[in-house]
Amino acid sequence: MAAIKVPYFAPASELPQPLPTNQEIHDSTAQYVDSGGRRVVRIGSYVIKYGPHVSVIEGENMIFVSRETTIPVPRVYAIYTATEIFCDTNTREECNYIVMEHLEGHTLDFEWGLLSAQQKDHILAQLRGYMNQLRSIPSPGYYGSLGRRGLLDCIFWTGHDACAPLDGPFDTEHALNDAMLSKFVYNNISAQKAEFYRRAFPVILQGHAPVFTHGDIQRKNIIIKRLSPKVSSIDTSTGVKHLNLEDDTFDIAIIDWENAGWYPDYWESALALFACGAWRDDWHSWIGKGLELFLNEYAWMQMFRVELWS
Repeated sequence: MAAIKVPYFAPASELPQPLPTNQEIHDSTAQYVDSGGRRVVRIGSYVIKYGPHVSVIEGENMIFVSRETTIPVPRVYAIYTATEIFCDTNTREECNYIVMEHLEGHTLDFEWGLLSAQQKDHILAQLRGYMNQLRSIPSPGYYGSLGRRGLLDCIFWTGHDACAPLDGPFDTEHALNDAMLSKFVYNNISAQKAEFYRRAFPVILQGHAPVFTHGDIQRKNIIIKRLSPKVSSIDTSTGVKHLNLEDDTFDIAIIDWENAGWYPDYWESALALFACGAWRDDWHSWIGKGLELFLNEYAWMQMFRVELWS
């Protein structure tokens, strides 16, 4: 697993167009996201994610996954850091930039209600194959991010407080569980409930190997591109082709790799079910076609996460 050195710039011969300047990025009005110190904008063939709270690990993860698997992810053209002056606060901050490929298509979230059962089967079968590839990447022997760094899931987040970070990396699942319990205490949740979890976790959350995990598999992070529909018949008198849209198939790609790393093998499933949110449609009944489900572990993680932020 060769390290990805940052700053990273793809060879100029491989660029679809010149890289945008920082000023062009900041001036872009084609914004997709502007929240929490993160912005996502589009400039021509590029999507740029930047801001003081953007982690360069996301760009490194996409390069790593593209090297180790055949999973379609956005091509990364640049990862770098620059010091910027932010007009709204008039402060100088380090700002991370990830310049990546713009993918054609729509999110699975956008398309879901328009798809037939056959189309959903086709999409989830692709997802299953990609998730199996991800989980087959050899483990480095710890729970953590690339380069033996901490995990970025918010369950370990303690902001910029003076207290010791809780994000790892962890040599054992027991150490990872202890960090989650420390976060429970950090959030001023009942010490007695924390003690209950301290007894339960070694029974429920044990024996799970570290596997490479996306960390946020939900429909908004899956891009689908409709392939050309098949011709079902041709009117011989007019030559008009009739297309069978029911048989349409799709290629999928996966985006938003910020939280990826080596987590316990139940983590992907637990978060995918947690992301069902208000459970307003049938997405939950299809997740098992794309992921291996760990229902017992999910139930405990659901309870823990809800209490953590309730």
